[in-house]
Amino acid sequence: MELEGDHARALAKSSQARKRRRAELLLIGAGVAATLIAAAYQYVGIRSTLESSTAASLYAQQQEIDRIFVDNVDLQPYFWRRQELPDPAAAHNAAGKLQAQQLAARAEATAHRILDHFAHLKYQMGMQAFTSERADWEAYMRQSFAESLILCRALWADRESFGGNGSDSLWGRYAEEPCRGM
Repeated sequence: MELEGDHARALAKSSQARKRRRAELLLIGAGVAATLIAAAYQYVGIRSTLESSTAASLYAQQQEIDRIFVDNVDLQPYFWRRQELPDPAAAHNAAGKLQAQQLAARAEATAHRILDHFAHLKYQMGMQAFTSERADWEAYMRQSFAESLILCRALWADRESFGGNGSDSLWGRYAEEPCRGM
C-alpha cells in the first residue's frame, strides 16, 4: 500500500512538474511573441523615420537647386526650355565673349549640382529608403533631361562619374531617351 501511495505521490509531482513546465513554456512563448511584435512596431517606426529623414534631405537639396535658379534667372532657359548656350566664339567683342564663357561656366556648375542631386535620389531609391514618391521623382528627372541640353551634355561628358551608360545608370534610366539626338 505504501508503494501505491508513493507511486501516486510521484505521479502527482510529475503531473505538477509537467503543468509548471507547460506554464513556463507558455510564458516564454508569450514573451518571445511580445518581443517580436514590439520589434516589428519598432522596425515600422524606424523605417518611417528613415523615409521621413531621407525625404527631408532630398527636399532640402531640391530647394538649394531651386534657389540657384531664383538667384540666377538667366540660367532658366538652358535648364527649362532646352535652349542652347551662346557660343563665346560668336561674340562681337571681348566683353561679350567673357560674358558667354562665364554663363557657360555657371551653367555647367549648375548642371553638375543637379546631377549630384539626381545621383543621390537614384541611390536612395535603390536602397529602398525613399519609396513613397519614387514615380514623381523619376518623372522629374526624365523631364529635367528632356528640357535641358546642358544637363544632357554634362551627364554624357561625365557619365562614368554617374554609373556609366548601362541600363541601371543615371544615363540609362533617366537621360538616354530624353537626351537622344542632342
